[in-house]
Amino acid sequence: MTQLVLKNTMLRVIVDVDRGAEITHIQPSTGNNLLFFADWQAPLPASRSQSYGSDVLDWLSEYRGGWQELFPNAGGSGTVLGTPVPFHGEVSRSRWSWNTIVPALEVILSTPARLPLVLERRMRLEPDRPVLHIEERVTNEAGFPVPYIWGHHPAWGPPLADTGSVIDLPAGTLTADAGLDGPHVDLEPGSTHSWSITQDRRGNRIDLSRVPAGPVQRLCYLSDLREGWYAVRNPAIRIGVGLAWDTAVFPHLWMWQEIAGGSGMPWYGRARITALEPATQFPAHGLEQAVTQGQAHIIQPGEVRETALTLVLFEATDQPVRRVAHNGDILY
Repeated sequence: MTQLVLKNTMLRVIVDVDRGAEITHIQPSTGNNLLFFADWQAPLPASRSQSYGSDVLDWLSEYRGGWQELFPNAGGSGTVLGTPVPFHGEVSRSRWSWNTIVPALEVILSTPARLPLVLERRMRLEPDRPVLHIEERVTNEAGFPVPYIWGHHPAWGPPLADTGSVIDLPAGTLTADAGLDGPHVDLEPGSTHSWSITQDRRGNRIDLSRVPAGPVQRLCYLSDLREGWYAVRNPAIRIGVGLAWDTAVFPHLWMWQEIAGGSGMPWYGRARITALEPATQFPAHGLEQAVTQGQAHIIQPGEVRETALTLVLFEATDQPVRRVAHNGDILY
């Protein structure tokens, strides 16, 4: 395992280069990892045994949390331009190249995809603030337009997934995934809601901005966002994280919660996750279906598409966050 560590006196970030440049730790200097990242031994990862017969199960068998980059696919597998594109995209499990620019503060990583696309990520930690800047670019090396889906998959765990933790974000329309159902799914599959006060499938009033006690499972998609930002905070221990992004590139936000509700692999009733994931489109049906339905994003031959995200840690209170700025400022 090749790990890159970015750190200053306030924030430590760990990246696993050999495993999709997955961010495994976002850790305040005096606290625990804010990302969900489990030390489960089971299930046995497919890479250490054999395929489970499904690229979805293979991906899930390896999953222990963290922050993945989903590209050039997010969601279901399929075939595009005659090429198989696996569940959540091959780059989320591939080995990336990397080059340190400033030791402990700045690194550039890159990887090709199966499609003729190259993804580059520059990660820069401010020396004197708990602020991480992520600058990215996608290049189309083909002589024709290429479709893609692109998303970020940060999964926040305890303390940010503790009961009563709060999600602040711009008001938008929330659509519950039509394919997720089960005894702990509290939103009617396919239903639409306004953020954040609504009713569950039993008619009970719920506030989607509050992390529930559980057991609960949710997969939802937020659209019509005025701006691209969110904050997750736990006022009880005064810790919060904010993320800002460009809605011209990522117009939607997937919201996925496993709050001790999933009994299948790899959850087995033991996960507490609140994941808030900027994405190019929804639902999570994958690139092949997105192409068929005209939802895929298209990059032209030779085009370079750029974007930036900013992550910041802050001292949380009961006061709602009104905006997370791209420079890392938290506005109330």
